[in-house]
Amino acid sequence: MTQLDHDKGIRFHHDSFEFNDGTKPPHDFDIKRRLKEYSKVRKLVYLERDPRDVMVSLYYQVTGRFKDFFHYEEDISSFIRDEYFGAGNLMRFRDIWATLCDRFDFLTVFYEDCHEDMETVIRKILTYYDFEIDPDALGKAIMDARFENMKKVEESESFEHPWLRPRNQSPKVRRGKIGGYTDELSADDIAYLNDIFGL
Repeated sequence: MTQLDHDKGIRFHHDSFEFNDGTKPPHDFDIKRRLKEYSKVRKLVYLERDPRDVMVSLYYQVTGRFKDFFHYEEDISSFIRDEYFGAGNLMRFRDIWATLCDRFDFLTVFYEDCHEDMETVIRKILTYYDFEIDPDALGKAIMDARFENMKKVEESESFEHPWLRPRNQSPKVRRGKIGGYTDELSADDIAYLNDIFGL
């Protein structure tokens, strides 16, 4: 969206679940507030990813890029069961957003679909927002946003925003692998997450 010059018309956010405050403020799971707030939003795109991969990604974010905020030193098995960072809270978050997307007919797109066919996903988003589609610009933006190219941009530290630069010697663009959780989690951990998320 930044490359297509459409980022100014969209607010990117994590719905207050930024995980970048070392004081660990209480999580906000207030569905009534959200129903009121998001009823005023005309269009919204919700990006969903396999929650098991999300948990692994969050672990590396907290213990790598944000290790100076949280000083978390337990292993990943403890992390996914943690009262603050763990899977139970992600499950509650996902349930809230399933309700919101259903109630307000927001568009849901999937991380896995981005890997399979990024152009179709981006076209769907652009059409949803009634944004202009320039085929040449779209093709270039998709190519530039490929995992390998984003990794090169991050390593060059040339991106204007801090979220695509190394922090604490930890990259933002780490693996980008679908199902990468199978390389990181034990069979017991996977069974635990499958139970939590009903998978």
